[in-house]
Amino acid sequence: MVTIEHDYERTAAPVGAAIFDFDGVIIDSVHPDLLACSALYREYGGGELPVEWWAEEVCGQPDSYERLFSRLLAQPSASAGAASQYTRAGLRRRLDELWDVYLTEDHVRLMPAVEEALDSLRAAGLPLAIASASNGRWVARWLRHYGLTQFFTAVVTCDDVPARKPDPAVYLEALHRLGVPAEACVAFEDSHSGMAAARAAGVTVVAVPTPTTRFLDHSHADAVLDDLSVVTPRWLAEVRRTAW
Repeated sequence: MVTIEHDYERTAAPVGAAIFDFDGVIIDSVHPDLLACSALYREYGGGELPVEWWAEEVCGQPDSYERLFSRLLAQPSASAGAASQYTRAGLRRRLDELWDVYLTEDHVRLMPAVEEALDSLRAAGLPLAIASASNGRWVARWLRHYGLTQFFTAVVTCDDVPARKPDPAVYLEALHRLGVPAEACVAFEDSHSGMAAARAAGVTVVAVPTPTTRFLDHSHADAVLDDLSVVTPRWLAEVRRTAW
């Protein structure tokens, strides 16, 4: 357990573990996803995809791409287009093709200060976990690619739970695997649905919005960071103390 080492020590809430969302917190797959969605939007007659709308309605939201498809199918060009193109199935197929273009090693990067933060927390003996709405194959691919697998005691994905965020199932499973109570954990999330999931599981929530989603309201988080550069065991202890 880690506690803060200054005048607040007597009242500091102990920190037992840290849990990280994956997409948008560990890796930047958010911007490549936006590029793919923007390309789809242009191809199907929508013009330039409104980034603020995408950030609020699509990024990290349940059934997010269905919202994108609905917006495209409501465009005047959809009623005039070929039936095989302007269907949800056709849009899904084309988005899959665009993901193959953009969700690649050329575009998917580590978020700033990830390795430094993980090094600091692991050096203090703090167990770390991933709680991701993505599938296990995707998460494992990028953990291996960036050499991060060894940092995490538990990796929980949508394959392991019956419901996706904002349902707290992925966080509850991560807590179970870590063997640490929710009140002793701090979670790092970039999306509203992820923050809601962590909050529902009883975990302290730190928002780390991406540049694309930074304009959204994150006031319901216990703390908001531009990146992970300040994250140390002492910083986590201070967040726990102020959150409780």
